[in-house]
Amino acid sequence: MEGMSMYVEELKNAKEWETFLETSQGGTFYHSLKWKQVLQMSFPHHALYLTIKDENGTIVGICPGFIVSLMHTKIYDSIPYSDYGGPVISNQHIKHASLALQSFLQSSYPNKGIAYAKFCFTNDKLWRFFKSPSGCLETTKGIVEIDLKATPSEFIWNKILSKNRRRKIRLIERRGFQAQEARTKSDLRDFYELYYQNMKHVGANPYPYKFMENMWDILYPRNLCIWLLEKNKRVAGKLLFKDRQKSYSVYAGLDRKQHMHELLNYLYWKEIKKAEEEGRRYVSLGSTSSDPKSLYYLQKMRFGSSFYPQEIIWYPLGSTGRILLKTRTKTVAVWKSIRNLLPIGLKRILESKLSKF
Repeated sequence: MEGMSMYVEELKNAKEWETFLETSQGGTFYHSLKWKQVLQMSFPHHALYLTIKDENGTIVGICPGFIVSLMHTKIYDSIPYSDYGGPVISNQHIKHASLALQSFLQSSYPNKGIAYAKFCFTNDKLWRFFKSPSGCLETTKGIVEIDLKATPSEFIWNKILSKNRRRKIRLIERRGFQAQEARTKSDLRDFYELYYQNMKHVGANPYPYKFMENMWDILYPRNLCIWLLEKNKRVAGKLLFKDRQKSYSVYAGLDRKQHMHELLNYLYWKEIKKAEEEGRRYVSLGSTSSDPKSLYYLQKMRFGSSFYPQEIIWYPLGSTGRILLKTRTKTVAVWKSIRNLLPIGLKRILESKLSKF
């Protein structure tokens, strides 16, 4: 089996793709063709979804991605606007399928102006086959997830949450706040307004409303849920994806005049209970800094979550890519030496731009 030859081709059969995704480990909602549809409707990027097959024509791996232009440079990004990304490959085929994918990208795309590929891995075996001496490796982020089979909600409530945390969750309801699920486009617009205000407050660029409207049109109600917290008016919201065994916490909306972290904790708790009721095993609280002192890291870990490191790899596809990634490595080194000297607002803006470079 390990000696089999592999070949790569662009996506031809949607059913074949989804069947492989459903039966493989490491696949996520972001690898689905529904998410591809959302991105295609929302952004002017060219989709490049690749299948890796053995000599019998059987899929052994998939790699979703888009050709994205950043700072006048074209890159193959798997997958933009996502907490998860990168190829999904059957464990027994990791070595040869990875080499086949790299060979395909290197031979097909440098002459089309694509300088490098960007992958995000949570598979510790897989990312090592994409590590390149002339590329870049970043390990500053990870995914936080709750396994409700290992830690059911009752256990989380009684054994993991502190007495003070439980008191604050109860207090939100006692103060008259109510959490409801969005049902209409009007609810979506209310959430977006809270999201927009929150992003501006932290100095980040909010995504356009059309992006979330496309999510609603394509994903609601099967794969999309929005929690809205209100008392006379809506003060907080949380947008989540749901797919098979997992919920994915994605975007937050907040009235910054309220107690931000307590409202978010309450909505996290609502989703934990809802996911358990609907039979989902995992709740992803999204991507966060790998720094255990980070506020968001601490906030998410309070629910008995596990942290899974991510490896982000920039893989050169030609001489231009190697030069650009060498420049990036030097830029990151300089950034690390000055980042703590900058105001927090400016630091967030520059970090956001650097992550796309």
